[in-house]
Amino acid sequence: MPSNVVFRHDNISDQLYNDLLNSILAGDFPPLSSLPTEINLVNDYGIPRTTVRSALAQLKDDGFIISRQGSGTIVADQKGKPAAPSASVDNIADLQKCLECRIELEPGIAQIAAEQRSEEDVVFLRNHIIALEQLSDTAVKQSAEDADFHQRLAEISGNKFFVYIMKSLQPHILFGMNLVKTLTNETRQRNMRLSLLEHQEMVQAIIEQNGEQARKYMYKHLRNSQERVFGKN
Repeated sequence: MPSNVVFRHDNISDQLYNDLLNSILAGDFPPLSSLPTEINLVNDYGIPRTTVRSALAQLKDDGFIISRQGSGTIVADQKGKPAAPSASVDNIADLQKCLECRIELEPGIAQIAAEQRSEEDVVFLRNHIIALEQLSDTAVKQSAEDADFHQRLAEISGNKFFVYIMKSLQPHILFGMNLVKTLTNETRQRNMRLSLLEHQEMVQAIIEQNGEQARKYMYKHLRNSQERVFGKN
């Protein structure tokens, strides 16, 4: 179910995209199963049908869903395709490389976002923290909100190349976040609390337009995320 937080209008489609993609990667919608109908998504999210269609069109372009006459929208069979990671050794290795890439890239994105952020962005950032707090007991939905935050920072930076890179990393990011489902409940809850605190630090630095602090806190967050997934190096 969608959160009660109000998001920036031009990013509602991205929010729905991330929610559906996260559910697909988490196995909530297995290959060849049907997605909720457009009208159900409209009612569940309280958004226009054009926005729903935009999110579904992006999922279709990215190869995650297909349309079949008489069957509506169904999840694509990703067998043999690299777009939907599975828990294989190769994909775990890809996840390690993805985190290495993010550790080098995202602190710079956070710094530029802090320097470029608008008052409208401040509203999103504050709503993001509220959303994480509301979703503190729902790991999958918190993962979608977390992934959306990292994508939004690229958008706030105003650099289209950052946006493109983060978009291409999105399936791997969600795959890594979904590993929390394999942890014990105690460990999962501890990790979610720590991640919330780290996001609060980053958001405050960006709101204050403190680029150096934003860089520092993003680096800390990603390093800690790496440790939470793979343990200490």
